[in-house]
Amino acid sequence: MRRYRQIASKALKTKVMMENPGLLPYIPKTTWYTPHTLDRMLAVFPTVFIKPDKGGGGAGILRVQKEREGRFQICFRKVCRSVERFRLAGMVNGLLIPGKRYLIQQGIDLARIQGRPVDIRILLQKPERKWVISGMVAKVAAQGQFVTNHSKGGKPVSLEKAFALIWGKETPVASFLLDQLKELALRTAFVLDSRFPGIKELGIDVGADQSGRLWIFEVNTRPQFQMFRKVQGPGFYTEILKRHRQAAR
Repeated sequence: MRRYRQIASKALKTKVMMENPGLLPYIPKTTWYTPHTLDRMLAVFPTVFIKPDKGGGGAGILRVQKEREGRFQICFRKVCRSVERFRLAGMVNGLLIPGKRYLIQQGIDLARIQGRPVDIRILLQKPERKWVISGMVAKVAAQGQFVTNHSKGGKPVSLEKAFALIWGKETPVASFLLDQLKELALRTAFVLDSRFPGIKELGIDVGADQSGRLWIFEVNTRPQFQMFRKVQGPGFYTEILKRHRQAAR
């Protein structure tokens, strides 16, 4: 049983991270969704994502993209539809759950494997007094999906394999990104732990864009572990479960 603190609101965690000068450059522009913020964000960014403030697994996420002048594409689950600007807000609102709060976030042109978006899950645990990076794994979106979650068909692969497929085996990008990911993850854990004492586990979703720049999309205080067993093996998974039990004391 988990006895440590959990923070459900994406908005609250994002706000805390954006208030830290060291993390701010890694956070995509994010605000509360309204028809007004939809217009405002699309005036700046070619793609935006709309997602529930609470909940996980990639559920309820919409993608809105500019097409040609005056038209936009809305994708929800695996269905995409082109609409005119004057119908955009109404169409989006019709896909949202009434009474539920949503965020709108700048879309990032992610690195891809065979045309499919890729992001990275970093698992951190605090079994004692110090945060430990227990695992890092890449997630490749399923065919036709724009989210990488396992519940939406996403496939976990090792970072080494993903980086080799994206940037090549001999490139120094992989080594540089690995160091940067570790530093960013530990900094994120420190910032959130300072604001929310009692959190003991974090699942940080990070994306690398086409240029290799890192972006933090979301931080989960109740992360799942199964994907690490598939990629890193039973030995790593056993250690993760051991730290999980220690953190829950």
